[in-house]
Amino acid sequence: MQAKTIPLTSHPRLRFEFIEHQRDVQCVLEGTIKQRLLFIDPMLRSLKTEWNPTKIARISTHAVHHYVMKTAPKFSRKYRKEFLCALRSFFKFLLFKDYTNVRLMDALPKLPTWSLSEVPRGIDWETVEKILSAPNRNRPNGRRNYAVLILIATYGVRFHQVRTLKLKNIHWREGIIHFASCKGGRPLTLPLYPTVAEALLDYIKNGRGQSDHEEVFLIKNGTEPMKRSSLYSMMQLYYRRLGIKKPGVGFHSIRHAFATKLMKEKTPIKSISDLLGHTSIKSTYIYTKVDLPQLRTLCREWVG
Repeated sequence: MQAKTIPLTSHPRLRFEFIEHQRDVQCVLEGTIKQRLLFIDPMLRSLKTEWNPTKIARISTHAVHHYVMKTAPKFSRKYRKEFLCALRSFFKFLLFKDYTNVRLMDALPKLPTWSLSEVPRGIDWETVEKILSAPNRNRPNGRRNYAVLILIATYGVRFHQVRTLKLKNIHWREGIIHFASCKGGRPLTLPLYPTVAEALLDYIKNGRGQSDHEEVFLIKNGTEPMKRSSLYSMMQLYYRRLGIKKPGVGFHSIRHAFATKLMKEKTPIKSISDLLGHTSIKSTYIYTKVDLPQLRTLCREWVG
């Protein structure tokens, strides 16, 4: 499912032009444009230029370098790369459109972003089991929330894949469930386990209601498909209710716990990669860093 097109009518003229340039000239996806604006807007506010062409023309390379060196350390490795990419695309746009004659992109420092430099942040499997017990399954929303959580915990899929799951993707007689590809990954066809089938049937029969929508999970009494924001506050509530104080309260933390659990069970890395839908096994290597007993063994051998 593609991200909604960014409305242009309420934007300042320069911002409007940048969005159109990204979309029509650079062929950048809507979601990526939105992400880049989340980095560019704060920079312009910090430099006290906003989207004013006259003020932007006076931006110096020194100001850009100082802002990046002050701001970049706040981001993780992943967002540091996206941060620099967003600024670079904006500065190239300014030069292309003659809003500046200074190559501001040359002021961007080369920040170290080593691959696999971080340990995955998430929750352990015991915490996942606590979260699965949180929804009130006697109520329609509780049945829906539990079905969403059990899908992510059982298959390690992304929330977007659950959110866009359609009724036709559940093959009851064959005993399989199909998840569409996400973020360039592979589509997944997996066994429909009894616990998952039971949760889905309970929600479809007793919580979803009658609707013409193809998506399995709905909100507002079945009037529209579920959105990410619909359940994020619910996850925060479950964490508070259970007294869980962990980094990352989103659905992705359950996916991390799923992969970590497989790693600790000595599941081959290729199998984990396939289950997560990664197109490259390199994306899965980060989870090798959570096998702490093995890492301690290696450390002892190295010191010895």
